[in-house]
Amino acid sequence: MKKSIENALIEKVLDRQERTNERILKEIADTISQIGELLPSQYDTIGQELKYGENLDKIIEYLEKQTNLTKQDILKMFEQRAKTDYDFAEKYYRAKNVEYLPYEENLPLKNKIDEIALATFDDFFELSTFSNVAHTTGITFLDFNGNKVTKNIVDAYRQIVDDSIMSVRMGKESFYTTLSKQLKVMGESGIQKIEYESGYHRRIDSALRMNLQDGLNEMAMAQQEIIGKQFGADGVEITVHDNPAPDHAPLQGHIFAKDEFEKLQAGETASDIDGEKFQIKRAIGQWNCYHEIFDIVLGIDEPIYSKKELQKIIENNEKGFEYEGEHYTNYEGQQKQRQLELEIRKAREKAIMQKKALQNTKDEFGKEQLQKDINKTNNRINLLLNKYHDFSKKSGLPTKLERARLLTKS
Repeated sequence: MKKSIENALIEKVLDRQERTNERILKEIADTISQIGELLPSQYDTIGQELKYGENLDKIIEYLEKQTNLTKQDILKMFEQRAKTDYDFAEKYYRAKNVEYLPYEENLPLKNKIDEIALATFDDFFELSTFSNVAHTTGITFLDFNGNKVTKNIVDAYRQIVDDSIMSVRMGKESFYTTLSKQLKVMGESGIQKIEYESGYHRRIDSALRMNLQDGLNEMAMAQQEIIGKQFGADGVEITVHDNPAPDHAPLQGHIFAKDEFEKLQAGETASDIDGEKFQIKRAIGQWNCYHEIFDIVLGIDEPIYSKKELQKIIENNEKGFEYEGEHYTNYEGQQKQRQLELEIRKAREKAIMQKKALQNTKDEFGKEQLQKDINKTNNRINLLLNKYHDFSKKSGLPTKLERARLLTKS
């Protein structure tokens, strides 16, 4: 249940990012759609105002505000997770006659958690100062020659305005044909996270999900190392969750002596406390792994799950379900859900831009073309939603909305 609640917290942060993306895309659509209504005599004056004006200021201001809120979300999430894991370890401190301090007074632990939470935030936004966030947030768009280009949000915004005006001036093609193509590319690509040094980019929502999960995993491992040393841990227990990835499924719920677990993490053959041998290529708690590692004192507790219960979890996952003539494990079903959710987000962001552009359009040909685009996008959204709900119903897996509801029950 704890892992489900944590996933729901991640969804909450992602929802905030989605709203930020939509707001930014709407402002961009508002700007470039206005160009189609300009007279040739207005290109140099009003065109420049659009390029450097109010909408760009709104984007930067909103982006910085939401970035600050996301920072607070991350700090809160990490602290909540750390406190829960620390509470679990209290019995081991007591068993070894080691003083168990309140979380706020355990400064080595609290400082490390804060450090990793801030590093996770800084890594996502690349630079820690909000004034630079515009340089690590970008847009993929079509340049004047019709090539896809990704640039930081300020440079992209200004080039889009320049290229749109140039396209109209040169009569390269109808402005609304250009606009239609531009909105499609920007909407489907969404807001991008750009790595400051390399220029590598990907959708910001996808980057944030991976960043948060990796940061939480790093925090969990660092926390266990600190408290394990404090109370003198000699073993580790791997947590259990439904629908595990196939390479880690046989390991969950098992207990290892410390030295054996280190061998396991290094890719060597290792034995659990019952003598069962394992070898893995992907270390526990790394590379998008959802398992946690708890430092323990051997002999204090029995394993939380029996071998029979662990095997039942594996069997239920592998049993999975059939959909459109194809078999899915529950793990594979979850991956498919995330793919469909991403496609729905892409289509919705495209529709938001198209609808905003239509509001600014007076030209009848432009209205007709944009309305056709909107109808086409809405049809795709409906098809994707129908498939998503049908897939989720037949799989029995919780939808995004159902995952979010866990927050109100916790």
